[in-house]
Amino acid sequence: MLNHISSIWEYRDFLSSQETYLDSSQFKRLHSSLFRSALHKLRKLDPGLVSDLLFSLYSCQGRPAIDPAILIRSFVLVQHFKYTSIHNWCEALHSDILLQYLIGTFSPPSPASHYDFIIRLTGKDPHLDDLHPKDLYKKPDPKDKPKKGEKLINYSHVQTYYLLDKYKNGAENDRNRMMFTLQSLFNALVVIPSIDTGFIDKDNAILSGDGSSLHIHASPFGHKVQKDLDDSQPAYRFSAPDADIGWDSDLNKYYLGYTFYSIAYHNPSRNIDLPVFITLDKASRNDALTCISASAQFFDMCPDLHPSYMCLDSASDSLPIYQYYRQMNVIPVIDHNQRTTKNTETNGKEYVNSDGIPVCACGLKMIPFGYDIQRCRTKYRCPFVLGKTDHCEYQDACSTSDYGRVIYVNDGDSARNAGPLSYRSDSWKSIYKNRTSTERINDRVLNDYHLHQMYIRDGCKNAFFSIFAGINIHLDAWVKNEA
Repeated sequence: MLNHISSIWEYRDFLSSQETYLDSSQFKRLHSSLFRSALHKLRKLDPGLVSDLLFSLYSCQGRPAIDPAILIRSFVLVQHFKYTSIHNWCEALHSDILLQYLIGTFSPPSPASHYDFIIRLTGKDPHLDDLHPKDLYKKPDPKDKPKKGEKLINYSHVQTYYLLDKYKNGAENDRNRMMFTLQSLFNALVVIPSIDTGFIDKDNAILSGDGSSLHIHASPFGHKVQKDLDDSQPAYRFSAPDADIGWDSDLNKYYLGYTFYSIAYHNPSRNIDLPVFITLDKASRNDALTCISASAQFFDMCPDLHPSYMCLDSASDSLPIYQYYRQMNVIPVIDHNQRTTKNTETNGKEYVNSDGIPVCACGLKMIPFGYDIQRCRTKYRCPFVLGKTDHCEYQDACSTSDYGRVIYVNDGDSARNAGPLSYRSDSWKSIYKNRTSTERINDRVLNDYHLHQMYIRDGCKNAFFSIFAGINIHLDAWVKNEA
């Protein structure tokens, strides 16, 4: 039973009134950079913003529960101080009065209380569904292994169109209980306050989205237990039954885990990157599919945030994705996938304009020269060769053929390039530079806040700590602005 959630003002009063319990050595530690930044972060964090959400997760009966505000502050410090184990953190917490002072109580919660809080927020106890047949994880076929730096092409346009139709009226009917609760916590605690204080431009934001491979410390083989699933085969216990096998294009290998996906905002005036949406998806799922589902959930979670542009890498270069963002009144800024672009791509000085017409290196529109019905593409030829201009400074470098430079534009390519921004134009390049913000966010979550190094396996704990890493990133930005 939850009786009370302490407010930010109660916490600040605690800090002021309990300073006398700290000795000189603890005061010295408190004024070190690591502890000082932790104190400033927690002084700005207001757990009261999620009181309605938290009260809905607790029973109206039973023994009084630990103040969730204490647990929220405790989990913020777990990652702030780079702890990779809840048990190790709790041992340090119980032996260090300064850490107790920071979380707001001299009666620190136990490891069981921390785990209970995770289960309460995620609605999942990972130990209740870990029995499965031995072949839970299917080994990938080595023949399907992509080249170094490439991603798996394991989806079809039919799948993307299906998702487009599924989310055309929003994602409200497709909410995942675990992620929705965590995202609601994240949104209320830090995203909305960052919008309200001007850290995020709610009306003209340039957002970017990207996924990263999240490896986990679990075995894909499981271990045999005595209990039978049925009369024919024994059961095996898997510590991460909701994980699956994916391809890490950076490390050029298959891995067991999840896809960590974030949507981020770069504030150029303050030079900070902030996540506005965080989710986990299947490792085996292509980024194009994850992009649509994550974007739909984002618009569902953040209806007050109206971005102008969405920057995505070539993995999301799919026609339904362009169509989806245009339906949402957002301009997609997406790099082209070389696998699907074929010879539509040109050298650095050539591009396809917003009307879907190739523009040559001289800045002249190329001339349509027939349509291939079987391949559904339009042929364009060099305007100089066809006598449409008298001079071409790239005559010798553009093409060695007397026929001149030829570019084919597929019907789908025309639709991709239609819009207010010409692909690879100066405006396009300027906006697309913002896409690196989501890469920096992913790196901070996975490496700076040690999600890759934490001794956790199942999806609910990984999702939980992903969200708290995002909370820490916002708090870091608030403290940086204060300084």
